[in-house]
Amino acid sequence: MGDWLAPVGAALAAAERPVPFFFRDDDAGWRDGALWALLDEFADAGVAVDVAAIPEAVTAACAAELASRADNGSVRVHQHGRSHVNHESSGRPCEFGPARSVAAQAADVAAGRSRLEDLVGRPVDPVFTPPWNRCTRGTAHAVLAAGHTVLSRDLSAGNLDVAGLAEVPIAVDWSGRRKGVPLTRAERADAIARRVAAGQPVGVMLHHAVLDTGSRRDVRALLDLVASHPAARPTTILDIGFCPSDPARSDRF
Repeated sequence: MGDWLAPVGAALAAAERPVPFFFRDDDAGWRDGALWALLDEFADAGVAVDVAAIPEAVTAACAAELASRADNGSVRVHQHGRSHVNHESSGRPCEFGPARSVAAQAADVAAGRSRLEDLVGRPVDPVFTPPWNRCTRGTAHAVLAAGHTVLSRDLSAGNLDVAGLAEVPIAVDWSGRRKGVPLTRAERADAIARRVAAGQPVGVMLHHAVLDTGSRRDVRALLDLVASHPAARPTTILDIGFCPSDPARSDRF
């Protein structure tokens, strides 16, 4: 374990019960080479990763590779919007924002899920991650209508409290910034340690497209710690958000 992860190790040592960890990598369909390099680290560490795939960006070749890696048990695939485009004329970018009707959003969610499942050749996890981690309450209803049961956004987005839809938020943005400056190793470790100390699931958001070799090495150090520490419990978004009323998942990623 790298010295920079010492706060995480200390927090885990003090934990009264196992703390769930899950990892979500966004934007599959962009920069495939960087994606495979990151997924290799997860496979080697023996930790599963939730891959948020952009339906209109994923190619047939990318989908085939994701399916192959999913068969090995290290990858879970779910829907990341439809095209990852901004539909807002002002303010922060958002694909599923207030500028669009619920009907338009629902059409895109349904079409995106259908395309993604056609590409990978099987049902994907019923999880929806909106691009930029932003959406409206209407999006939540559109997501439910498309058959999803879990919404995953950033913790700062709050909770939409829509019946039938579990929310599994990300707590740590690996590539986050503070006052425009990228987080340091120490700041990442402190953020993770605080979440561990609170006894809450630790969701880490990654963007493979912006990770260099050094960043992937740091991710691997965290993965090795999570995989080996008795107080850490590697898991997935769907397992955290699973509802008994959800259909059996044996045929999904």
